[in-house]
Amino acid sequence: MKKNRFILLVLVSLLTTVSFITPVNLSGLVFTQNNNSFLLYLVFIIFMFIYYKKYLFNLKYRRTFIVLAFLFSLFMVIGYSFDVTNSNELIVGSFFLFFLCCLKLIGYFVFFNVTLNVIYNFIISYNFKEFKHKNSFVKTFEKHPFLFSLIILFICYVPYMIIYYPAVINYDAANQIKEVMGVHTRYMDSVVLINEDVFITNFNPVLHTLLLGGLFKLGYNLGSVNFGLFLYSIIQVSFVIFTFSYAISFMYKQGIKTKYLLTSLLIFALIPVFPMYAMTTVKDVIFSCFILLLVIYIFKFIKYDVSKKDYLVFFIIIVFMMLFRNNGIYILLLVVPFMIIALKDKRIGLSIVLVLPILTYIGYNKTLTYFEITGTSVREALSIPFQQTARLVKYKDKIITSEDRKIIDVILDYDSLAERYDPNLSDDVKNKFNKYATSEDLTQYFMVWFKYLIKEPIIYIDATLNNIYGYFYPNTTQWYIYNKYNTKLEEAGFDYHFNDLDLIREGLSAFGNAFPRIPFLGLIVNIGFTTWLYLFMLCVCILNKNKKYIFTLMPGFVLLLTCVAGPANTYFRYILPLTFTLPVIIPLLYKQIVHR
Repeated sequence: MKKNRFILLVLVSLLTTVSFITPVNLSGLVFTQNNNSFLLYLVFIIFMFIYYKKYLFNLKYRRTFIVLAFLFSLFMVIGYSFDVTNSNELIVGSFFLFFLCCLKLIGYFVFFNVTLNVIYNFIISYNFKEFKHKNSFVKTFEKHPFLFSLIILFICYVPYMIIYYPAVINYDAANQIKEVMGVHTRYMDSVVLINEDVFITNFNPVLHTLLLGGLFKLGYNLGSVNFGLFLYSIIQVSFVIFTFSYAISFMYKQGIKTKYLLTSLLIFALIPVFPMYAMTTVKDVIFSCFILLLVIYIFKFIKYDVSKKDYLVFFIIIVFMMLFRNNGIYILLLVVPFMIIALKDKRIGLSIVLVLPILTYIGYNKTLTYFEITGTSVREALSIPFQQTARLVKYKDKIITSEDRKIIDVILDYDSLAERYDPNLSDDVKNKFNKYATSEDLTQYFMVWFKYLIKEPIIYIDATLNNIYGYFYPNTTQWYIYNKYNTKLEEAGFDYHFNDLDLIREGLSAFGNAFPRIPFLGLIVNIGFTTWLYLFMLCVCILNKNKKYIFTLMPGFVLLLTCVAGPANTYFRYILPLTFTLPVIIPLLYKQIVHR
């Protein structure tokens, strides 16, 4: 028996080692023949042998984690293939590659199944001790958690406000400002305008456009666009700091230990993603704050009896969540109805909270139409089929009939479609969408699309996987921060410019760009790992029969669905709300699970 166990331990250690550290190409495994490589394999195998010897035969394996371990293993195998080849070739390219992937799948599965159970056992059994001796710093925090957090965050964010004065502009924000200033933008070319003299569109949320562009215009009229942009920065940074401080204060009231709270505070204060995005004029920042507030209020609705004031605040949060990002409506429609079903004692109030924001949203859009503000193009919702068609044209052009080519050409400009296809980004494909296409044209296109879905389903599956795998595969996260000077406003004739602190700014930007590569800490901004954490928390809620608390995770899962349907693979600012919520939602759920 001991001999059999030894052999099994050696085998799974070898499989796990091969799975994690051995590259694969179309020829098979790639072993580097040098002493360093041999030493790495030897150390990894020994480590995995010791690890499995301690845990493999001594754990209670839970079905929920078996499923999750299998999912993680699939993510790793599929993600690796698309990351290396932009296809499934490393999985089905040959029988040997398929066999190799099966072995890797086993190696990953054993590791994840053991590790998930080890982590879970640690979480539910270990008693994290509170401070034995509380110094004045800790006592002050516990006496005034909101004000203390506010001051600490302000102190830590002020250097960013100085160094990146007046604000960091990205391309969308530059176009939003140009819209308000009456300058032609690319958004106007992609839609049939209601009124060609109205430059503002709803490609970016109009409320955010008016806030950002309005303050810019105020600064312009006062003689300094930098001043106007800095006013926006003050508002946004203040809202971010207020939201984080409120979240920490709320956690304190839930009885969460001070160690956890100070850890969350340090994450918000010191990890560059938070202050850098606070100084960036993208719509996602304020939206992410509203998502964090939404999660907190969902938690309150699950755990406590709530007042009319709470319903009012919940309503306001939902409305602004929808108005600061166009996909916010999906969170309302896919979360609140399930809360109505589950929270029987709050059905009437939640039903009102569901209906009123929908009516507000409808009225808001009618108001935009009244002021002749053009909405978004239908193309924004068609990234998945358009990418599938583009991949079909690139790799299977010969099977497409001339009649079908004409139908596709009406929608997407067939002749350049293969050249424009980027497997990780649909923008180049969508940008040639015929804005004058009729509903009949689109109907004919979808008939052709469906025809080739039946004929070439693998092409379609590959196109979609290639455009989304990074949201589930931690090894390919496309971390980025906005820290560079954007010339779009200068080119439009506006005197937007950074200050003269170039050297300091470059150093701070280098730290921000390097942060994801810091062991362990860097995982905080890893897109795939963030998704894995959400899935793990989902499983923990199920295991501990705390299913109602799954509602706190649902906004994150809805946003992940919109990323899957979205234009870009591993686009960090799309996942920013999940990053904002993690330092809060983890302690809140942990408190419910261990009851300490």
